[in-house]
Amino acid sequence: MEHLHVVILAGGSGTRLWPLSTPSFPKQFLPLPSGKSMIQETLARVAPLISSDHAWVVTGRSMLPLVHEHLPSIPVQHLLGEPIGRNTAPAIDWIAATIACQDPQAIMAVFPADHAITNMDAFQQSLMLAYELAAQGHLITWGIKPTSPETGYGYIHFADLLTEGHHHQAFRVEQFVEKPNLATAKSYLQDGHYVWNSGMFIWKVETILAEIHAYLPEVARKIDAIVNATATPQQQTILSEIWPSLPAISIDYGVLEKSNNIAVIPADLGWNDVGNWEQYGSLFPSNEQGVGTLGKHTDLGSQNIFVYNDTPRQLYTIGLEDVIVIEVGDKTIICHRDSVQRVKELAEQSQQDS
Repeated sequence: MEHLHVVILAGGSGTRLWPLSTPSFPKQFLPLPSGKSMIQETLARVAPLISSDHAWVVTGRSMLPLVHEHLPSIPVQHLLGEPIGRNTAPAIDWIAATIACQDPQAIMAVFPADHAITNMDAFQQSLMLAYELAAQGHLITWGIKPTSPETGYGYIHFADLLTEGHHHQAFRVEQFVEKPNLATAKSYLQDGHYVWNSGMFIWKVETILAEIHAYLPEVARKIDAIVNATATPQQQTILSEIWPSLPAISIDYGVLEKSNNIAVIPADLGWNDVGNWEQYGSLFPSNEQGVGTLGKHTDLGSQNIFVYNDTPRQLYTIGLEDVIVIEVGDKTIICHRDSVQRVKELAEQSQQDS
């Protein structure tokens, strides 16, 4: 895979993992059971396939020192810092145009910095098929085979078989669909032609740049001006002037939902987008009663709970069920597993109060 370049999108704030994840230390830098951070694991998955000068990161400008600390092997000139967040379409356009200047034949794989993948063999096999299809000019996304009627993810509806290889199949994408209600999610699961939208992609840089020029011409024009100023004395000034005027738009909504050149590879990757405390807790071992613990904690008779304690205090729980307990610094959160999404509300309220 001579022309493979890997792009890590590291702009998320992870407010559903507050107070461990904060604007100054978002979730992509949090540790996984391996001891590596999520962003380090993201690079480690593909590091054997590429040289360090084929790795790139797009992140917030204020996060650049933290990214460099976690990923010192990536050249600093390959770390692109956005003045403010503008979602994935401008970020992908910027990095694709930058890579194209270095390697016009580049095939660019895009991975969020804050996902966990445990089935490495399936990931590498599907990547080989995806690379081959991308080289033929297709826009490729990974679809996660659903294991439950999940309402927190977008879905991809696929149709005809395009090709198969490396123990995987690729299908033509029929439609991207928004997060469904429970009844609709159950119907997707029964249908068998729907997968979760993973937010992972691969394509030739020339292909995605042509699609962005076609569907988001104003974004493309402004990004071209930014890239043309690279390595000039005006580089940061032009970036700071133009970037805030870009629309905040996702690559899915801005390009992929309009294109007729997309294929999806359904895969069982052991994938977790680590979007809340329940998902983060599921990455760590638990006992036969489903009690998972990080930090000082003693339990009597609880079931299906996760306790995260990064303080020197000892926590005790008795007879709890389906509860998550978070003790970080001077903050404590106790919530039912069904309400973990609402931690985001506390994070936003805390920012308003401070």
